[in-house]
Amino acid sequence: MALPGQAVAAEAVSLLPDTMAAVEHVLSKVQEKIGGAPDLVVLSATPHHRSRLKEVLKLVHARLQPDAVVGSTLSGVIGGGREHQVGPGLSVWAARLPGTRVQAFRLDLDSANSRILGWPDVGSTASISLYADPFTFPLEPFFESLRQLEDLPVVLGGLASGADRAGENLLICDDEIHESGAVGFVMEGAYRLEPVVAQGCRPIGPAFTVTRVEGNVLYELGGRSAYEELNEVLVVANEEERRLFMRAPQVGIQPAPLPHGEAGGDLLIRAVMGVDPDEGAIAITDELGNGDSIQFQARDRSHAHEELQALTELAGSYCPKAVGGLLFTCTGRGLPFFQRSDHDIDTIHDVWPDLPIGGGFVAGEIGPVCGKPYIHGLSAVLGLLVPTGE
Repeated sequence: MALPGQAVAAEAVSLLPDTMAAVEHVLSKVQEKIGGAPDLVVLSATPHHRSRLKEVLKLVHARLQPDAVVGSTLSGVIGGGREHQVGPGLSVWAARLPGTRVQAFRLDLDSANSRILGWPDVGSTASISLYADPFTFPLEPFFESLRQLEDLPVVLGGLASGADRAGENLLICDDEIHESGAVGFVMEGAYRLEPVVAQGCRPIGPAFTVTRVEGNVLYELGGRSAYEELNEVLVVANEEERRLFMRAPQVGIQPAPLPHGEAGGDLLIRAVMGVDPDEGAIAITDELGNGDSIQFQARDRSHAHEELQALTELAGSYCPKAVGGLLFTCTGRGLPFFQRSDHDIDTIHDVWPDLPIGGGFVAGEIGPVCGKPYIHGLSAVLGLLVPTGE
């Protein structure tokens, strides 16, 4: 058990189908490691536990007496050093963070006035973890408005994946459970969340400057037909690159320059929706502007492994004192993508052995690119809990 005044995180998971037996198991494990009165609890549950989630939440409050509780239903949970991609599963991650203010919040759509209510008034020194329902919350338009601001907190998290229709995902905010909107927590003070965003794509061909675009449809790259430029890239590419691209074609977009004027090193990955040879056009799943830079990309298992490995090793060099971590990985990763279970968490634990990691499989990963929040696909987003000075 942690000493008084010491920052500590703990996690536990249960695969028991009986909900109350599962919650008793995880709470006992967390109490054994951390004691009571944590500043934050993150609760992830598969749909198997949906009908008794209110009872679970009451017991969490009674046993742990946390300051803030957030979470959601997910198709699979992470805990115990494993990725449990199918249920039943119940995961609890908790942290005690001296000198840090942690507060849960809920976001709701005010349709009449076309605005979002509940966003905390914090700046770049804060960290936010967000859990949104994909059917009832307009997350991309909301993020588009946030990206216009300069003084933004780190935002990471995921879309609830425990249902395939509105009203069936459950979102947890302190002692309440909601069927719509978004929930999250904000932390500020002695500890923060350091984001690691791995998008899992291999670049193919050179970068191009967009010279003619209408919304999400590319017509010209560098003054030439976008379709012809793509054809030339594929002619030069080797057989494996062509196969990977044709199976899951993507583009990497260089976001706008950072506030100090320099371009960021990260690319925003977006899918190719289709091509029109007659018009020479390529449609993608995001809007572009003239002057933007893009590069064609392909989903690649081996490159995805190397990318996550390199990013975690880099983060480990400047965040050696991580206390814990929250991992949001796409429902399409794990066993279907890597052909084995536990890939992402094993890679993280290679750098930080035994680091308490909670979270789960989400229907869209939330993480920053060049400091701005975006929704990703087939990605892994890790929030490392680290001292603010690191």
